[in-house]
Amino acid sequence: MTAVIVVTGPVGVGKTSVAWEMTEVLDERGLPFGFFDPDAIHFRPVPDDDPFGYRVWSAALATALPLMAADRLLVPLVVEQREAAERLLPGAELTIVRLTAAPGTLDERIRRRELGAGLEWHLRRARELDAHWRENPVEDFVVDTEGRAIRDLAVEVLTRSGWI
Repeated sequence: MTAVIVVTGPVGVGKTSVAWEMTEVLDERGLPFGFFDPDAIHFRPVPDDDPFGYRVWSAALATALPLMAADRLLVPLVVEQREAAERLLPGAELTIVRLTAAPGTLDERIRRRELGAGLEWHLRRARELDAHWRENPVEDFVVDTEGRAIRDLAVEVLTRSGWI
């Protein structure tokens, strides 16, 4: 069984950055892992019944995971419902960690990153997701990113997940 840490949270919270730093920590310790970033798979048009592309991600992951030869996988991914992550990662030993930050911090990060037409959508989406998780938590635990070094965040997630 593959152990999977899904790093979730609103747009701009640092999911991918924290997950990448987690790969550094694992690599330094000589621990095997895989890293799969569904956001790197981008396509249009998307089907009406799968607006975020879960079926494509699932197929890509099903192909890549056996080739990784690792029993640990890191996935930065917006997870609105735990069942969606379970469908994407069937049979996995799943840990979902939700990263948080203050709304103003998210806005600042998004404005630094989104310089084009998607800025307003990303700002709105960050607020939608934050409100959604308050009503519908999906996580095993929450980590606040506010004012913290990325290395500390990565170590905390890995420690609390039992990987180190």
